Amino acid sequence: MEITIRRADGTSCVMTPDIKKLIVVGFSGCDKEKTMEHIHELEKAGVKCPEDVPVVYECDPQIITQKQEISVIGDKTSGEAEYLVLIQDGKTYIGIGSDHTDRDLEAVSIHKSKQLCLKPCSKEFWPYEDVKDHFESLRIQSRQIVKGTDEEYQDGHVSDMLPLEDILNKVAEETVPEQCLIYTGTVPLKNGFRFGEEFSCSLKDEKLGRSISLSYKIRAIREH
Repeated sequence: MEITIRRADGTSCVMTPDIKKLIVVGFSGCDKEKTMEHIHELEKAGVKCPEDVPVVYECDPQIITQKQEISVIGDKTSGEAEYLVLIQDGKTYIGIGSDHTDRDLEAVSIHKSKQLCLKPCSKEFWPYEDVKDHFESLRIQSRQIVKGTDEEYQDGHVSDMLPLEDILNKVAEETVPEQCLIYTGTVPLKNGFRFGEEFSCSLKDEKLGRSISLSYKIRAIREH
């Protein structure tokens, strides 16, 4: 895995991060009441949900990918745009990724569903210090191609999620947040889960006029 660290002044450098832990945070919306409403909806659909939120799921770093196509089993998987936190040697960087998840398996075990699919990750990150003063204004968007039609899937801001400090504190309760990549949770979906053949997402810094984007195709293997 190789990434470009792009600074606000336009300079950049290439990094090969040493990621020893992959953390996927779930149910991290800033409005806890709405998050619990969502949990109750999932429970009605048969998903066994946590009693307290947010939740920290640790997965194998080997499922992080920068490939432009991933393969999945069946046709009930979908991506979710999430800002990423990369912690390397005491420094923090921000990127964009997709918590691609098997929705059928999610009804059996949320944690297992997080491990099953590859987790697409951007090739570009920003130093957190460059966006710290306007971090919550960063915009998170995603689109999908579903049966050949390009559809808007998500449109929100970092402010829709719990504050970064709260997320990191929750992670620290479970593990030491060093040499790790954290998927921090997703902004609301426009019209519920959709299962497309291509997913794209972006993290937009409208104050500095720049963005990080990510796109990949989904190859569904027929389930026997």
